[in-house]
Amino acid sequence: MVEIAAMLVRWQMDFSGVRELMYRSPTARKRKRWHALRLLAQEGPTSRVAEMLERDAHTIAIGLSDFDKGGPETIAFEQTSGRPILIPAEQVTPK
Repeated sequence: MVEIAAMLVRWQMDFSGVRELMYRSPTARKRKRWHALRLLAQEGPTSRVAEMLERDAHTIAIGLSDFDKGGPETIAFEQTSGRPILIPAEQVTPK
């Protein structure tokens, strides 16, 4: 597996940028994903980060692999089931 620092360089990011995105992300899920990436860079193995975030290690590893292949866009949350997320009217742009 590629070292996380090398991934960040490849995607033109740094640790402070990851931290900023972690705090500024609009959804809890995105914040958690950025937090996982930051912890992986600082704390190490996926099993330890998974325990810290109370998530499955396999889920953390998949997220890291996705980031390695696709960069920051892979952090975005895509609704796949359940009730749709409501978007405030002021954020909707007319067609």
